[in-house]
Amino acid sequence: MSADAGVRPGECHVWTARAVSVSPDLAALLDDAERRVYASFLREPDAALYVTAHALLRLVVGEALGRDPADLVFAAGPHGKPYLENARVEFSLSHAGERVAVAVTSDTPVGVDVERVPRAGAELPLHVLSPAERAAYDLLPAGCRAGAFTSYWVRKEAVLKATGEGLRVDPARLTVSAADRPAELLGWRGRKAVRGEAVQGKAVRGEAVQPHLPVRLYDLGSPEGYR
Repeated sequence: MSADAGVRPGECHVWTARAVSVSPDLAALLDDAERRVYASFLREPDAALYVTAHALLRLVVGEALGRDPADLVFAAGPHGKPYLENARVEFSLSHAGERVAVAVTSDTPVGVDVERVPRAGAELPLHVLSPAERAAYDLLPAGCRAGAFTSYWVRKEAVLKATGEGLRVDPARLTVSAADRPAELLGWRGRKAVRGEAVQGKAVRGEAVQPHLPVRLYDLGSPEGYR
């Protein structure tokens, strides 16, 4: 990691890694609770993914704050989103398969998600798609559907991680853009603006709007088989 890893206002830094094997140096960064979780895995790939994810989070956040990664004490918010007390950074962690992603900002909530594209023919939880998303999905050729579904899913989960609500909110309430379009949150069924809230410079009173405006979504480059 470079010495200029500090995150300035208006920036979002995203770090990715591939988990191949358990590194003793990385495992040494974990706290006691994380080590207990790590020790509970029966399969080395699962242990490697966990260690890589949590060590990368510590390295990235520690460098952003100028603190020892091993000394960071993470807490969990009401819906499980991790945070640091009295710290000037926001962050999000995701891992799937062999891939890990960590996003860090200094001045705004952030969410990141990485998922492995299911194999062809796998049963997909299509109930998480909104009616508009499902209509577009049903028009796709069969060979494109798994990748398109995964794009819908990671976009939705990134938003819900950023708001801190996670999967306590039904993902089908969110509508995001189709996989072949730039990432965008198009709607959130049932989400209302707070009375008197200013949305994009205009006062609104109870009309349906995006949460925590502006919500900005970005697709990041990913290895084959991931989104």
